[in-house]
Amino acid sequence: MTSAHAIAAKLTWAQVHAFRLTRHHLTGLAPKKDLVRVTGDIGGAQAQVMSAAELQIAVRSDCTVKDVRRALWQDKKLVKTWLMRGTLHLVPADDLPVFTAAMSSHLVRSPAAWLKYTQLTEREFTDVIQAIGDALDGQALTREELIGKVGKGRSERIQVALKSGWGGLLKPVARKGLLCFGPSRGQSVTFVQPHRWLGRWRDLDPEAALVEMGRRYLRAYGPATKNDFARWWGNWPGIGKAAWIGMADELAPVSVEGQRADILAADLDIITSAAPVSGVNLLPGFDPYLMGHSSRDHLFDAQYRWRVSRIAGWISPVVLLDGRVIATWTHQPAKANLVVSVKPFRRLTAATMKQVNGRAQEIASALGLSGATAKVAV
Repeated sequence: MTSAHAIAAKLTWAQVHAFRLTRHHLTGLAPKKDLVRVTGDIGGAQAQVMSAAELQIAVRSDCTVKDVRRALWQDKKLVKTWLMRGTLHLVPADDLPVFTAAMSSHLVRSPAAWLKYTQLTEREFTDVIQAIGDALDGQALTREELIGKVGKGRSERIQVALKSGWGGLLKPVARKGLLCFGPSRGQSVTFVQPHRWLGRWRDLDPEAALVEMGRRYLRAYGPATKNDFARWWGNWPGIGKAAWIGMADELAPVSVEGQRADILAADLDIITSAAPVSGVNLLPGFDPYLMGHSSRDHLFDAQYRWRVSRIAGWISPVVLLDGRVIATWTHQPAKANLVVSVKPFRRLTAATMKQVNGRAQEIASALGLSGATAKVAV
């Protein structure tokens, strides 16, 4: 390993963008058969808006949103649950034990904060988490059924905690690997126990799993800092430091136009020889490419931040040119066609709009539509 203070390479942002675009499968569509692997390579698709998650995978793999749904609900090769940042994600089913093991040693940002939020004692909190997992043993239950089963005979405070919004007590259960989403029953979502639903599981050492997540993060989002990783993970105290200590012998320090960061030493030759990438990408809302770092200043000028990072944590669909954000976009089906409206930060060239139109055609295909029209929004 390079010594702690010696810079192994001086990089440009163009090299970094080229590296990340390649690792995010944004320089060419992967085969449909690899859609699950692609989802794992980017550390999961963010799925609080399910349609956005489906497109996050479809813009990287030659598949349709129906293929993503099939992998999730029929083939059980993907799984939907609460993970990083307390947010819903789609991840490969075989990788779920790695994610949950990594989280189990740092279950919640602050146990005291969770106890205050739920108004439960630590003993009640632990008991209810286990009870929810036990209730799902071999069953798919709606939220109401789960509340009824777990809350039976328990105090009113526990009943109230079970009914809280935004996942409430379900998030820590999910992070322990005791709960994930099952197929919807009509308009109601259901929850299942991953061990039973997937039919396979493996128990992993939490510390080793956390270090493995650090490696996976850097493969897709490097170069980065331990603070970047902590932000991606969920800002838990000490989480970045723990992962970086575990990877110490595998890291190479680099400078990106004066900014200090780390990369896996195994990727050093790849990034230093990376040719700049030229091309346009249309990324859906909440795309992982935008979610990996504590600052997005390298992706767009600060004056446009409000157009990308909107209120309530809403991340807009964006247009990339050579790895940087140049516009936001929206889409609307019009009979069998897709209409894509682009709101550029600056005037786009005809050549760029031609590429936007080509990417719009790919998204139309992923949605099962016959064609697309891209236009600059007035």
